[in-house]
Amino acid sequence: MKKTKLLLLAGSLMLTSALAACGSNNGNGSASSSPSASVAESPSASPSESASAETGSGKPVTLNVMTNINDQQAKVLEDIARAFEQENPDINVEFSAPGAEYENIMKVKMASNAMPDVFSTHGWSKIRYADYLADLKDEAWVSQIDEAIKPAVTDESGKVYVLPMDQDKSGPVYNADVLEKFGIAVPKTWDEMIQAAETIKTKSNGEVTAFHIGGADSWPIGQFFDFFATPAFISAEKNNASQFLDGTFDWAQFDKLPQMFLDMQTRGYLNKDVLTAKYTDSAKAFAEGKAAFGIYGPYLIDEAKKINPNLKGGLMPIPSIAAGDQPTLAGGEKSTWGVWKDSPNLEAAKKFVAFYAKPENVAKVATSQILPPGLKGVTIDAGELTDDFEQYKDLRVIPYFDRVYLPNGMWDVMCKNGQDLLAGGITVREYSENMKLEYERLRSAQ
Repeated sequence: MKKTKLLLLAGSLMLTSALAACGSNNGNGSASSSPSASVAESPSASPSESASAETGSGKPVTLNVMTNINDQQAKVLEDIARAFEQENPDINVEFSAPGAEYENIMKVKMASNAMPDVFSTHGWSKIRYADYLADLKDEAWVSQIDEAIKPAVTDESGKVYVLPMDQDKSGPVYNADVLEKFGIAVPKTWDEMIQAAETIKTKSNGEVTAFHIGGADSWPIGQFFDFFATPAFISAEKNNASQFLDGTFDWAQFDKLPQMFLDMQTRGYLNKDVLTAKYTDSAKAFAEGKAAFGIYGPYLIDEAKKINPNLKGGLMPIPSIAAGDQPTLAGGEKSTWGVWKDSPNLEAAKKFVAFYAKPENVAKVATSQILPPGLKGVTIDAGELTDDFEQYKDLRVIPYFDRVYLPNGMWDVMCKNGQDLLAGGITVREYSENMKLEYERLRSAQ
């Protein structure tokens, strides 16, 4: 998955993090506060030796580079871009990370066929951006793509759409100390999760929030719907997957998901300032033991550790909802670079992407997200999450709901209507009706 507004221009040191539809984290911690990374040698991941005539002649080339990743993770990406400039003094990089506005900006650029030279695809390389992306199959790093992420970034013809620097395997996170304090096991079902919330609320006398959500940023609210739409409608043996795909879904059935979300608020399981709190507030509450669960990804733990290095956090699968179903993880693309096929600086753009494919740079990006690397030959130390990734390695990883089952443009609908729902501006029924209207309009347009 889709986050706070931020613009990181060339030379900027501003630090202010989305999965899955999309997830990154925030904060001002230094790189040394991230989990350590180790890298195996991988000769095939060295930068491309090809470059445009302009770069070879020393004539300056300017690459426009844009990412949906923001906050501290975007700073990691930009730092690598500056290192690329140091090694390639004839190539200037205009780097931007507009955060929550990224999707809307890209829609305008697609409509005018004026894309950035290099851009991130935030889970949509094949579905949304396929016609705009150059085929990278001849790049040296392609042989290193991990088999688990390959289906998301390549097709049957052999086209390689993007460089995957990491691969999303995500779910909610929890503060292990809080759960231990109140004698709560990691929930495997929605009912267990709600019972845990009631226990935390009661035993802490309201001092600890069960679920902290930075709703002022809107994307954390969308994250709830993107996570839990899967167990609500997709992962169970009897599901609505085909109806979402063929347009026959009965949107009255969708009511149960916004109702679940609203119930969390009315029962006192969400932070009282949910509509004014930001992502950074969630990280702070999580770090201080004032929040038990985060409806984010593993990056929340990394962010919270910058405040409290002694924090014990854990990744949990998305709890099941239907009887007989099993928990799942959300997955797919996370941090990617693709090259615009009509870029006037095509070879320089490929050289830029190849620089990120160097093992040490893949490790930096994957470490900042606390996610498995997208290329083989790279390993990271994910701290206590290393055990979680091992424990859940065989669990089903299902693509983010909005990337497969909703038409382009629905992410903002989920986010904004979720805010309106909590604010009392719309009812549960109106939430689903608004989803239906936009689903039909956008599906028809596509």
